[in-house]
Amino acid sequence: MRLLIASLWMGLLPMVLAQTGATPPAASGRPVPKLVLTNSLDAFTGPAARIPATTPPTAETSTSSKIPTVSTNAESVWAEGDGLRITASAVSAKVSRAVAEAAAAGRSLSDRDLTALRGRTLDTLIFVQLVLRRADQGDTNRALFETKSRIDGMIKNAPSADAFFRTLAQAGYTEESFRKEKFEEALVVNIIDREVKNRIRIPDSDIQGYYDSDDTRWKKPDQVKAAQIFFATINPETREKLPADVIEAKKKKAEEALAQLQAGTNFATLAKQVSEDPSSRERGGEYVFQKGQMFPEFEKSVWEAKPGTLHGQVVTTQFGFHVFKKLEDVPARVIPLAEVTEQIRELMIQREMEVRIPEYGDRLRTEARVKLQPGAPQPFQP
Repeated sequence: MRLLIASLWMGLLPMVLAQTGATPPAASGRPVPKLVLTNSLDAFTGPAARIPATTPPTAETSTSSKIPTVSTNAESVWAEGDGLRITASAVSAKVSRAVAEAAAAGRSLSDRDLTALRGRTLDTLIFVQLVLRRADQGDTNRALFETKSRIDGMIKNAPSADAFFRTLAQAGYTEESFRKEKFEEALVVNIIDREVKNRIRIPDSDIQGYYDSDDTRWKKPDQVKAAQIFFATINPETREKLPADVIEAKKKKAEEALAQLQAGTNFATLAKQVSEDPSSRERGGEYVFQKGQMFPEFEKSVWEAKPGTLHGQVVTTQFGFHVFKKLEDVPARVIPLAEVTEQIRELMIQREMEVRIPEYGDRLRTEARVKLQPGAPQPFQP
């Protein structure tokens, strides 16, 4: 479900979904969803502080004052329904953020792109506000807990608090608006889980059929499990090399880590303490590789080493300094159905969600008697 959250805040540009590759291909003959569905929560890292109030913000208040505006008549009402009112200014704020993010990435949007983006934004704003109205206390409590938990986890992955706040500011966020937005996202997910996802049932026969349809996907080549402790020599934000004195200090840290390991310190424990690789640090630095996926500087030595062998030197790459240990060989094999049953089930649920979420949204619009007003952009059409 995290891959199907309605992302009106960060993911409205059509290239986002293509870049993430998150949504599985739709089943043959199924309609294409009208809504852009992705998840932006993991794109940010930062410190935990306050958790937003349990009352979800309305479409008219979910705006930012630090982003460029897209010209429109801010007083116009573009959509109305029972208990629903969305203004042009609410749509403009979201579109402006998407335009700013595209510009920051070196992309520009044509007039046609902006027209489509306004329509898609309005459509998604309607959907999200209709969904939020269906929240119960259980949904709210779970969303509050999940928001706090996930943002707490982001602290560990942030290069620094200053870097986090710079990232927020560049994207047009304050800490308060960011937290409120993430709470809304989590709340939408919980409601859709309860009202849509949890009602989907995938027969075991369908899972077996998917598994049997292409046996090549379950074949795994020879692999090796290894662990590393990493010290970066580039700035994670700009990708530029760090100053020479900082690089020298990082090298010294890597050499000290290697010396500690050679003296008997537990690798996983040390990795969790000092490694600068956020993707592996909490796993004690562990990775599983197949040939061609590792840095050439140490791939050959790791593949030829005996399991349990610590590489005797600090390895230098274009990204930083690595202290490396081979843990075990992982022979080639065919993954049995039992190991991937739940993965296949989730994939098939996601495919079914691509159909059911638009149907769910259409039902909510009908129940709320939503009408677009003259001058409103038309909803996104694929």
